[in-house]
Amino acid sequence: MNPKYENLLAGKNETIRALWAAVFIGFGLAVIMGVGWMLAPNQLRIHVPPDLSSGAVLRPDEAGQSNVYAFTYYIWQQLYRWPKDGETDYEDRIHMLRHYLTPGCFQDRLDDFTTRRQRRELNGRERAVWEIPGRGFSPERVVSLGNGSWRVYLDLLIEETMLGEPIKTRAVNYPLSVVRYNIDPEHNAFGMAIDCLADTPMAIELSETQEQLL
Repeated sequence: MNPKYENLLAGKNETIRALWAAVFIGFGLAVIMGVGWMLAPNQLRIHVPPDLSSGAVLRPDEAGQSNVYAFTYYIWQQLYRWPKDGETDYEDRIHMLRHYLTPGCFQDRLDDFTTRRQRRELNGRERAVWEIPGRGFSPERVVSLGNGSWRVYLDLLIEETMLGEPIKTRAVNYPLSVVRYNIDPEHNAFGMAIDCLADTPMAIELSETQEQLL
């Protein structure tokens, strides 16, 4: 055979082999991408810090200290906000927020409601709870215990009234347990739950400046 034709045939065969190699590589990449697509989560939970003025590194399903504190404060405040009558409001709040409480904490709050009602501590009482000025979030108020659990310290002012008349005002430090909570995002988008009190709440003595701000 003419050497010229032999070179052409060899070149053609080399081109065919290269094309087949490209086909196999493309097929392999398509399979890998398809498997990755099937295994990818349908939803990602991103915790965005309240303050982004200095930027933030966001990782899926990783809650920062400020996020944990904000979640805990909001849920605990709403649990004890009784705008009309504690006898009905407290129980309603417990059930309304049950997806943000662990099962044990949910039952603990129901027991607390029953005890308070039997002692007549709820009938006709209205309650408001808010953060004490100057005692809001700081990194030392959120202690990571590892394995997706935290201890959060809230300094709150509690004001109770009856028929519009103040009957009790007190400042209290609440040490609360908070845990990562795998639940349907439709019920709890935060992926966290309060596991109730980590220790006995303690009364707080306020400074004159703080009292003037209240």
